[in-house]
Amino acid sequence: MREGQLLIKDAVYFDGAGFVEGDIAAEGGKIVSIGRAGTENRSFAEVINAAGLFVLPGIIDSHTHLREPGRADREDFTSGSAAAAAGGVTAVCDMPNVNPPVYRAEILRERRKLAEEKSLVDVAFYGGAGFNNTDELAALAREGAVAFKTFIQPLPPGREEEFNGITATEEGQLRRILQEAARLSTRFFFHCEDHELIREREEFLHRTGQEDYSFHHKSRPAEAEARSVATVLRLAEETGAKIGICHITTPAACQMVKEAKARGVDVMAETCFHYLLFDEEAALKWGPYAKCNPPLRSREEVEGLWEYLLDGTVSMIGSDHAPLLQAEKEAGLSKIWRAFSGLPAIEAMLPLMLDQVNRGRLSLDKLAVLMSENAAKIFALYPRKGRIAVGSDADFTIVDMGKRAGLSIEKMYTKNREVNRLYDGLAAQGFPVYTIVRGEVVMRDGLVDLNKKGHGKTLFPTVSPAT
Repeated sequence: MREGQLLIKDAVYFDGAGFVEGDIAAEGGKIVSIGRAGTENRSFAEVINAAGLFVLPGIIDSHTHLREPGRADREDFTSGSAAAAAGGVTAVCDMPNVNPPVYRAEILRERRKLAEEKSLVDVAFYGGAGFNNTDELAALAREGAVAFKTFIQPLPPGREEEFNGITATEEGQLRRILQEAARLSTRFFFHCEDHELIREREEFLHRTGQEDYSFHHKSRPAEAEARSVATVLRLAEETGAKIGICHITTPAACQMVKEAKARGVDVMAETCFHYLLFDEEAALKWGPYAKCNPPLRSREEVEGLWEYLLDGTVSMIGSDHAPLLQAEKEAGLSKIWRAFSGLPAIEAMLPLMLDQVNRGRLSLDKLAVLMSENAAKIFALYPRKGRIAVGSDADFTIVDMGKRAGLSIEKMYTKNREVNRLYDGLAAQGFPVYTIVRGEVVMRDGLVDLNKKGHGKTLFPTVSPAT
């Protein structure tokens, strides 16, 4: 009798068009059969009875900051990937603002080695694209960067070493980056906020004494996002570059993306789940513990963002998992502008979005596309990732849509869980109960198998960049 690696019995799984029934067998980290034929005369090292559950293609988080190397006190590949597994995430796409930032191929190569020693889930890497490393971008693409990220901002005070070399502040600098981007097949993403407008607003708010917790979102208004998105779209149209807008938050910016797509601009937009769920009231209540960039928006803008998510203008949902130290958040308790921005959110993302499915705001089919299939396609990982089909990686997120529980920071795996005040105690219905990475169960019923450290592999795109 031949032995297989994993059998998921009585699965109701997403096949790209809808949910269908069948047994799923995996061997050597790949899906080898779907259906009962071919499994009767085999034994399996692991058998999961999925009756009453739903099997999604492994969730891919399009936007994470695992912080290593340089700031492992905030997060490292082991703690961050354990948090991902706890949240039902089988692969993460990690950003380049580490220390040193990923602006050269050899830095990416070293990050890859570190991840494969320590990660429980698979990891894809962004390269950093700044105005002064355009001659390195092709080498970074060849080294396996699945995308590039540019921060349209000056170097943040106190965090210069994390962002040095991956920023742009002037239109001429952006044009130079996008001209090089047009030569490559890799997509270039942008953090779009107009830093000059933000500076002006900050000065005005300080001068007029508007220094409560509203300072942050008032200083980064919707107009700051819209101005920056408009500039990037115009330059992408001029150069023919493939671009992405990170963590889009406003209907106005979404409408610009929609219109640009209609004109033939190769652009996609990502949002993050907290922009779909929380508004300025949460920022006023939680202060530094709800501080993120871009900021939380008005309730009207949150509802408008949902419209563009459901009509397909927004293609991906990520977490923007950004762990920070307690002291870095507490610095803003009395003066909000002193707190660092970021939320370590990866463990809350899927449960809170499954809760939205249960509330009828989107379908489970749409969630699978937004949080797995589209990301796999955008980062050129499809059909290895993002699909349940013979030959694809045996990555599965199995969810119990009837499970009700409250989120608890005490049970989280992220290294600085205590800053997750925004999510602590929130009730949700719908939770991941298995996270399976290439046929290996790394999370079962909320408990992560830390012995799977090093199981994660680094991912390369399936298309080669132009040279």
